[in-house]
Amino acid sequence: MNTDNEIEKKIKNKKLLTNILLFAAFPIICLVFALIGKWLLFGIVLSIYLAVFIYMKLENIRLIQTGYFDKKGEFQKALKPAFMAYKMKHSSVDTLNIFIYMLLKAGKYEKALEITDQNRNRHMTEDQFIAFSSNEALALWKVGKIEDSIALFDKITQKFESTNIYVSFGTVLTYSNDLNKALELNKKAYQYNSSSKGIKDNLAYTYFLIGDTDRAKRMYDELLDEPLNFPEAYYNAAMVSNSQGQYDEAVRLMKQALSKQFNGLTAVTREEISSKIDYLNRGQGGML
Repeated sequence: MNTDNEIEKKIKNKKLLTNILLFAAFPIICLVFALIGKWLLFGIVLSIYLAVFIYMKLENIRLIQTGYFDKKGEFQKALKPAFMAYKMKHSSVDTLNIFIYMLLKAGKYEKALEITDQNRNRHMTEDQFIAFSSNEALALWKVGKIEDSIALFDKITQKFESTNIYVSFGTVLTYSNDLNKALELNKKAYQYNSSSKGIKDNLAYTYFLIGDTDRAKRMYDELLDEPLNFPEAYYNAAMVSNSQGQYDEAVRLMKQALSKQFNGLTAVTREEISSKIDYLNRGQGGML
């Protein structure tokens, strides 16, 4: 039975051999044929080389396409190249994780869990397994299995820390019934990286949820000094302003939230925010 180290060694050796063929052997053969004037052979070998090169790099090319659409916020379009990269023979676990994450951003939560189940037994490095597990935990949250999501995030954070994990886990906990755990986790996350906007938003919103609106307001005043690219911070700050009777400010912040990019992992939807703006505009603030 192969150990994890043996499997990783085989993968590295295979990549090394491929790179030698692509970047050394084929170009040298082409150069030799060119130097001795065998132009027909040169053309044949060059064509084969280019075809092999493109095929070997096709997975990466499709991931570049995925990134292009992702950056533009066109998540449905990003799914096609991500899926094609994933379906390539011997596609990497990194590609798998990117595909699952794009499914989540496109709102395809059940499909993300289906792909997760199909690939659970693949060999993964520690970093790949953490990304894989984090994606699964986010999918579980989005399909309403919040306790399962929290349990999985708990397992991850017992062995690993990162800003992205803390932001995701902290957000999930603010939607749970255990606000003490949310406060504990988000305080720990803030100690880990106090400069993270996502972590600071989670902590400020947790203070609001436990009734410490003054502290939440101070944190949001500081957080929103600079423009942010995610809507949750503006929406959460609006909820704080509304609770303090500042209804016009709450509407202004919610409108700012609507100007940001939303995706399937955004904790609040455009429809929810629009509905609350309408509610406030009817003079019914304070009961959101």
